[in-house]
Amino acid sequence: MSMSSDKDILRQLRDAMNPKQKQQAFVMVVQAGLALVAVGILLAVVIVGYISLVRIGTAVQTMADQTTQLKNITKQTSEKMTALTKNLEPVAILPELDASLQQMNDDVDTLTNTMCGSPLFAATCPADFRAGVFGPTAGDETPAGGKR
Repeated sequence: MSMSSDKDILRQLRDAMNPKQKQQAFVMVVQAGLALVAVGILLAVVIVGYISLVRIGTAVQTMADQTTQLKNITKQTSEKMTALTKNLEPVAILPELDASLQQMNDDVDTLTNTMCGSPLFAATCPADFRAGVFGPTAGDETPAGGKR
C-alpha cells in the first residue's frame, strides 16, 4: 500500500463519519469573523465613551473653578456694599440712595446665599455659607453678606 491510498482511506473514513465537515468549518470561520467585528465595535464604543467622560470631567472641573471665582467675587462685592452702606449712614439727606444701596446689598446677600445653597454651587462654598440648604449655621450670627 502506498501513502496516497492510506490518505484516501482516511479521507473517506472522515467524510463518512462527518459528511458536512467542510460546511461546518466554513460556518465557524464566518462566526469567528463576526465575533471579531463585534469586539471591534464594542471597543470603539468604549473608547468613545471614555473620551466623552474625560471631556465631561474637564468641563466639570472648569465649572467648579469658575464657580469658586464667582462666589469670591460676589462675597467681596457684598462686603464692599456693606461697608459702603455703613459709610453712607451719616448721610440723612439722601434716603433714596441709602435705600437703593441697602436693596442692592440685600440682593447681593440673597444671590450669595442662593448660590451657596444650590446643589450645583454648594460644593465650592465654605461650610458656614451652606449649612442646611439655605440657612446659616447654628453658630453663625451674621448671614453671608455680613449684615446683622
